[in-house]
Amino acid sequence: MLSSVLGVLVLGTVCLSKSLPRVDVFHQDGAVHFRMQHAPGLKNVHFNYQKTHDAKHTLPIVAKANKDADGFWRLKDDSLSLQSGDSIQFSATALGRHGKVHSPVNHWVYAPTPTLGPRRTRGAVVFRDDFNSYDTSHWDTEVSMYGGMNWEFQVYTPEKYNVYSQNGKLMLKPTFTVDDPRWDENFLHHGEMHMTSLYGVCTQSAQYGCDREGKNGILPPVMSGKIKSKPTITFGYVEVRARIPKGDFIWPAIWMLPRGSDYGQWPRSGEIDIMESRGNTQPWDQGVGAVSSTLHWGTSAGDNHFMQTTGAHRGGDFSSDFHTWRLEWTQDHLRTTIDNQEIMRVNVPGGGFSQLGPTQNIWHSRMGPFDKPFYLMLNVAVGGMTGFFPDNWNYGYEKPWKNDSPHGVDDFWANRGRWQGSWQGDKTCMEVDYIEMRNL
Repeated sequence: MLSSVLGVLVLGTVCLSKSLPRVDVFHQDGAVHFRMQHAPGLKNVHFNYQKTHDAKHTLPIVAKANKDADGFWRLKDDSLSLQSGDSIQFSATALGRHGKVHSPVNHWVYAPTPTLGPRRTRGAVVFRDDFNSYDTSHWDTEVSMYGGMNWEFQVYTPEKYNVYSQNGKLMLKPTFTVDDPRWDENFLHHGEMHMTSLYGVCTQSAQYGCDREGKNGILPPVMSGKIKSKPTITFGYVEVRARIPKGDFIWPAIWMLPRGSDYGQWPRSGEIDIMESRGNTQPWDQGVGAVSSTLHWGTSAGDNHFMQTTGAHRGGDFSSDFHTWRLEWTQDHLRTTIDNQEIMRVNVPGGGFSQLGPTQNIWHSRMGPFDKPFYLMLNVAVGGMTGFFPDNWNYGYEKPWKNDSPHGVDDFWANRGRWQGSWQGDKTCMEVDYIEMRNL
């Protein structure tokens, strides 16, 4: 909501400052479309455009736009013949309150939606794991204290009690660091944790992920598990049958990230959250009684439009039994379900995700950034400092830490008497029966 309001204010200011709102260009149904949002006082809008490689030899096309009821000036041209990679140079002119106004000259590159190649068998299973064992030839194990941009409280380890297979199920289990015989309460506050020394590898160094000293702030009081699939998929189905954890402030996730950063750093290259939940029993409709799905995308962290592409499903205690989560990822929509009940559906406009924003089109394809190979991740996080566990919710007791506290992890652990009793044996695990990736 705030983004929309700010967008209108900015566009109005732009018009009054003797320039025009941004022009969006996209290809749909065999035609090139030009679009610009109306601003107060605009009239007689024209779009000027031509193929970039023709610019030295031909005059640009100048065509008058029509203003639609939705408040956009639009023009459609089905006469342009385009090949992948062709560039169009374009601008706009109009009469405004200060006379004639112009937009800057910009370029748009035609990048058609990729199609299924001839070697790709429709419906074929790309990867499946039934977890009769934990096979590291198929999975990478996270080994780091990096808590994401959320500053979560756990350290991810390859310990056999955090990541293991049991009775044909993958188990990702959070445990207390002090339950390891190597470490005690004094260690958390005065010891040192060096991941490479402990495990021979550290997979993520950001935010002191590889090396920490307790004298600078408590070491992670919880150890847990996170794995990443080596196989990837682009368009298709991802199915996970799992039981999610129960236990206050446990944060399980089934999600996907791109193998490469083709469009740039997060969230420019996208993130697909198939399932997130909270292990709390209070508030019920935001804890184990609710699951959510979200797409993260935008031109920067401050331009993340996830609120336009999210959904939730509420019901019984989702931690009490196994459920089947499914991502349906096609060339015009993404949809998630739990036991065939819809959580989220995102229908992508012909002009791509930038039309949903609105935001700058940095992807130049309908499904970008969700048109590249993505891998699957399964993890059990704990806590965090960015508001996934809001301070003002009723957890049945006062929340152990504040999200703006400089020592939130210390407070979480010092006040463990409030939440420790909710962590009951293997109920704190994410248990995964199988995962499957399959082509469309």
